[in-house]
Amino acid sequence: MWKELAATGPLKTTDPAATQPVTEEELASIFDRLDAARDIFRQNRDLREVLSRLETETRKLRIRNAELEEILRKYAPMLLDAATTMGLAAKDAPSSGPVRAPSRWQQQGRVL
Repeated sequence: MWKELAATGPLKTTDPAATQPVTEEELASIFDRLDAARDIFRQNRDLREVLSRLETETRKLRIRNAELEEILRKYAPMLLDAATTMGLAAKDAPSSGPVRAPSRWQQQGRVL
């Protein structure tokens, strides 16, 4: 399938540009591109680390959310009964307004 090359001699090229030496400008350009590629790989690695931390945090939050939902399911009937009782008590109470505890000033006999 693959043709084996003999390693006895140098490879022959027909491209005349391949025989020309690399100029300093071309070398500087190659180094600039390598630096840019290195920066891109570093940013990619940093972003993957951040993403990994966020995925871990998301997993923990989902577990906590499931725990809270279970607690709510457990206490929902009791809370519904308490709310219904409070609603019925408020409905049957005289409509003189909400009942408030006296303030500290009123308890001491001072009036604002």
